[in-house]
Amino acid sequence: MKPPDHAIASGDREIARLMASALEAAGFEVEIASRFISYQKRPDAGRLRTLEDEGEAEAARIIEDVRAGRRAAPDLWFTYHPYCKAPDRIGPQVARALSIPYVTAEACRTRQGSGADWESGRMAVQEAVRLADINFCLKPSDEAYLRSILPDMKSTVALMPFLDADAIRADATSIDPTPFFARQAPLIVAVGMMRPGAKTQSYRLLAESLSDLADRPWNLAVIGDGPERGNVEAMFGFASKEVPVGGARSAAGGTPPWPAKGRIRFTGALPHADVLGWMRAADLLAWPGIGEAIGMVYLEAAACRLPVAACDVANVATVVSDGETGLLAGQAETAAYREVLSRLLSDEALRRRLGDGGSEKTGRDHGIGGAAATLKTAIEPLLRRSMRPAALAR
Repeated sequence: MKPPDHAIASGDREIARLMASALEAAGFEVEIASRFISYQKRPDAGRLRTLEDEGEAEAARIIEDVRAGRRAAPDLWFTYHPYCKAPDRIGPQVARALSIPYVTAEACRTRQGSGADWESGRMAVQEAVRLADINFCLKPSDEAYLRSILPDMKSTVALMPFLDADAIRADATSIDPTPFFARQAPLIVAVGMMRPGAKTQSYRLLAESLSDLADRPWNLAVIGDGPERGNVEAMFGFASKEVPVGGARSAAGGTPPWPAKGRIRFTGALPHADVLGWMRAADLLAWPGIGEAIGMVYLEAAACRLPVAACDVANVATVVSDGETGLLAGQAETAAYREVLSRLLSDEALRRRLGDGGSEKTGRDHGIGGAAATLKTAIEPLLRRSMRPAALAR
């Protein structure tokens, strides 16, 4: 996928950066060996052949540079997130040619497309994980995938999704949401790219659920951008209507209607520090999580003491503990998710308890220190066997 220093923000880029940081915290030297991107969005035989040729040429270049002394020889090759749309076209070739250990993290499969669409990439990933000395598994579906193709599970090592909570808290900017909304109310934040498929489905479920809660006081900041932005904004069109807050008004007055367009703010894409700033200013993160591979946004919310409203789908429960760090709807459907949102909006004490629980659990189970220890324990024996200093290339 994208290298850690790629300009476009995404969950996979953030995890790649965290992997590099954790490896460095474990005492290893990390080098980005290549910025070649093997990702292919849609099946295309011509594009596939081009990427295969480019990957082979890049691997040959790295091998030749090492043998000619133009670059230092790596002691181990580490590849993050190979899957059928973005197989590792370089690492296995380099590892074999230089006789160095090969390691993967979060190798997985996708169920998108037909079996034939991604057959070449699927075979490349299977070859890579069978070659690997270590396959780090970040979620249950990783383990299930590897179990289906490996002769045994000796190469697999569990690695919990993680982040640097101290850096999260230090990086967050100071956001005052008051000027953006017509009235004070519990602030919900939703963070997600606006692209077709699962992300749009999550936005639709959130919009449908909040539409049913339109008579309740809440504000919403939607952070993200993409080709589906127009459609996403249209999903929340109900908020332009004047709705009595707290139910029907009495003839003698009572609660006035919510001002038109006064409760939702579409921020567009923001720098990461500003996303964190909105999280720290909010009362609740609402993101259903349909199709989420890991959902780093949930860990970031927990680090900001922000409770989560999500669905128990995909791999969300790997990073959101129902009743401890947030509330999970049993399925991704409107009635169940609406109930989760309703409970959290109406109960400030519950939000505070879940926020505290998220902060505690992130530090206990998802910290970068624990990840560094896991990486160190697994990788050091490989390097000792190779009789080389502990330097890594990625």
